[in-house]
Amino acid sequence: MCTLSYFLTDDGYELFFNRDEQKTRETAIAPSKHQGNAIFPIDPQGGGTWLGVSHFGQTLALLNDYQSVFDITAVKHSRGLLIPHLLSSKAPALYQLQNMDLSGYAPFKLCIFPDGLSINNNNVVFVRWDAKQLIHCQVEPLATSSGVELETVTQKRKQQFKQLIDLRHPESEQFLAFHYSKAEQGQYGVNMLREDAMTVSISHIKVGNTIRFNYFDKQSQLISSIGCLKVAAA
Repeated sequence: MCTLSYFLTDDGYELFFNRDEQKTRETAIAPSKHQGNAIFPIDPQGGGTWLGVSHFGQTLALLNDYQSVFDITAVKHSRGLLIPHLLSSKAPALYQLQNMDLSGYAPFKLCIFPDGLSINNNNVVFVRWDAKQLIHCQVEPLATSSGVELETVTQKRKQQFKQLIDLRHPESEQFLAFHYSKAEQGQYGVNMLREDAMTVSISHIKVGNTIRFNYFDKQSQLISSIGCLKVAAA
């Protein structure tokens, strides 16, 4: 289970992401700069990541697709390795995906926020790999995944989104309030809590003339922030 939301600005965009995981999963390593100057956290279990931003301002966010049926014995690669691989190249992420052999990956949805994105240049792309083909999905200001009660979870989170956020006048504070919000029935909250799983981290990426990755690790209660100047794409 994960939840992503975003809004566009005059010179870029802001993106928010809740990562939900099993309580037994090892704590992730906070975001840092990696080869190619991409910024992302690392999941020690797979060595990859679920969210990253390049120094050009391209952000990639990965959500598991629990509903697609696939042959688990055919899985050869961790989905988390996709983002470091895609961000290591200057080629657009969508172009790379369309020319990759994805047959060794379990199903996923990838949300692509390209460099040069702004309120006047809206070319956000959501794609889904269902273990058979790469499909373009409808782009919405809210995306969520869940291995449990997806339809109900999505409906309740959309209701909360509408209550807290005015898309005509979006502000960071509104989105942060949404991503930190809980529900009486914990499994339905954006800041999720179940007996076996919970929201383990909350991320906020801001891209404009500069790039800032703010990260709250709920397991350690540590807050970190890393930034850089945005580099103009060649």
